[in-house]
Amino acid sequence: MKLFVAEYGAADAPPLLFIHGHGGGYHFQQCQADLFARDLRLIAPDQRGVLRSPLPPGERVDLDVLLADFEELRVQLGIERWAILGHSAGGNYAVEYAIRHPSAVSAVIFDCPCWDFDANDRHRLPIFARLYDELGDADRAARCRELAVVDRRLTADDRTYELAFGLGERFQDLSFHDPSRRSEFMGLGDAAGFTDEMWARGNSHMVTLPELYASKLDRLALIPQPSLLIEGIDDLATDPISVETYRNTVPTGRLVTFTRSGHFPHFEEPNRYADLVRTFVNQHSNPARDR
Repeated sequence: MKLFVAEYGAADAPPLLFIHGHGGGYHFQQCQADLFARDLRLIAPDQRGVLRSPLPPGERVDLDVLLADFEELRVQLGIERWAILGHSAGGNYAVEYAIRHPSAVSAVIFDCPCWDFDANDRHRLPIFARLYDELGDADRAARCRELAVVDRRLTADDRTYELAFGLGERFQDLSFHDPSRRSEFMGLGDAAGFTDEMWARGNSHMVTLPELYASKLDRLALIPQPSLLIEGIDDLATDPISVETYRNTVPTGRLVTFTRSGHFPHFEEPNRYADLVRTFVNQHSNPARDR
């Protein structure tokens, strides 16, 4: 399996692996690559099955395979230790990679991570219900409220993503502190010239949903590296339970809230975001800048 890997910055700068979520990492690169490249080496692969890394027939995607891909990439690039940055579902993968490969990771940055899809759904579903009320869709509003209080853990089989996507543009607006900037964000992807088929490749990662519903909250305390949690004040992906768990169980953790951001602080507050990440990575990088 060959991965498409974008690299930015000097080869001897502190290396940083970007772990994207289900939507891919192209928008992130357009927002942050040039800023990071001033003093970091940003390594941004399209994960197997996504955008420029099409999934060959017979190949599979799951958490273990994705983590093995990251580790193989590190070895092939000759990097001894790197920092990692996981956005959205990528923050879920980053937890496991940091724990399983402690000597390979110097620091961990979580950007609006999804650590517990059950807690995340219960946080978002009442909001979805109110929007469905406004749309006059009583059935789906009722379904949102039913799932939000069900007396068991939610799973991928509950298909809550269908309730999210059913809101159309209203759901997309929920990702932003300033919804008027959504078209600007979408324009970054439109300018790439990727085909609809390439964008649709990200759907190959839907098979990982059952694994993502297995909570990572009890794993956070096992992360041995210094870590940073970035949350957007209007982000619905990193729910309050997850934030509080991180605050209470990660002794080396630091929490920074972006007050003019939703799910994409790297887009809505790019300069502050870049300064924070660059400072954190450099602070915890290997002084010898191992490659």
